[in-house]
Amino acid sequence: MKNNMFKVLTLLVAASMLLAACGGGSASEEAAEEAKVLRVWIQWGDNPQQIQTLFDKYTTETGIKVEVTAPIEDDKVLPALTGSNPPDILVLSGGDAAKSFYKESLVDELSGAIKDGNIDLDDMFAAPLSQCRQGDLIVCLPWGTDAYALFWNKDLFEAAGLDPEKPPSTMEELVEMADKLTVVGADGKFEQVGFIPDFDWSHSDLYVRNFGGFWYSDDGSQLTANSQAMIDALTWQQQFYTKYGVENLQAFRSGFGEYGSPDAPFYAGKVAMMVEGEWQVGPNFIPALKPELNYGVTAFPPPADHPERAGTIVNQGTVVVIPSGAPDKEASAKLLAWMMSPEIVAEEFCFNANLPTSKKAAEAQCFKDLGPKFQVFVDLMASPNAYPMITTPLSFELNDALGSAEEAILYTGADPKTTLDAVQAEFEPKFKELMGD
Repeated sequence: MKNNMFKVLTLLVAASMLLAACGGGSASEEAAEEAKVLRVWIQWGDNPQQIQTLFDKYTTETGIKVEVTAPIEDDKVLPALTGSNPPDILVLSGGDAAKSFYKESLVDELSGAIKDGNIDLDDMFAAPLSQCRQGDLIVCLPWGTDAYALFWNKDLFEAAGLDPEKPPSTMEELVEMADKLTVVGADGKFEQVGFIPDFDWSHSDLYVRNFGGFWYSDDGSQLTANSQAMIDALTWQQQFYTKYGVENLQAFRSGFGEYGSPDAPFYAGKVAMMVEGEWQVGPNFIPALKPELNYGVTAFPPPADHPERAGTIVNQGTVVVIPSGAPDKEASAKLLAWMMSPEIVAEEFCFNANLPTSKKAAEAQCFKDLGPKFQVFVDLMASPNAYPMITTPLSFELNDALGSAEEAILYTGADPKTTLDAVQAEFEPKFKELMGD
């Protein structure tokens, strides 16, 4: 699962919820069970048949048929939740939506389902579970997660006179190395660039955490879009565009090969360092598309004056919700408990080379078989500097504004402080109203 921090679903908030009838009639319970079909909608799914095969195991175990739709189009999710026929289980690409949906009474709080299904919250890594907490409530459960780290091309390091076994240990050193790894041809055009901060998409969540903050306070109770950490994170990114030239970098990027192809820029040696997710080391990406690539993976480095922030990651990824209008909540809860079992988590996310949210699942041999580079990400999951992607019911609208602010700062040279002050001024009153302050 590849998640853009500022990717926004266009959501129209519904005014009311139409609950589907639980059914009834004169058929026996046994006949009703045989007729029952549980519908699972999943926002992602590069291999829908594999997911359906996974859920067929539930049918084998229980006799209850499960029908999977994956990927489900984003624009079908809200109409289903506000209509009379929502799915029994909805799997979202990230936690941003869950709290907005809960705020509008479109998905259930899950404490009862967790208790009835004996779901072990202590078995879950803290960071991904945190994205589902709304105060004392739990409005979703993490079913797999992603994290980002620094990839570096060892051959390009060696060609630039750098030690290929020593990636940058600080953000300042990364900038210095990026300069040495940047090659300009005789025609004045880039042939190779050391590092592009928003390649392939925004990573401001990771950078701002390394600078000691986020756009919300850690408990999600305050909006901090113009905090010093936010200003520092955007200023740090801006320097690459200021130094290399926005037009020059954009022209260079226009010639990149497609993501997930052998010509992708990191694979092709056009970008020497990149921030990317754990799936890159799995069987569907580098090993399949560029098996000869000589590269390393490490945690993104902290600022030189804050070595205690080493090992910082931000977890974000798949979450599961039960729609409020699901016709049989007990059946949905049982299926949810099955999905959250370590065995099922391990099977699904080993296949996709994504990180498990279950500690027991993380010990499965299949994850170890993905190799030491994948283990870098697993180890970072247990880091004291592993943070959740903090979300609130305002996340969609705010993320859109922050994305626009980031583009203005990086691509037009807008002042980070002034730009972020404007975002804070616009959204702070909305945030306070939404949070009941």
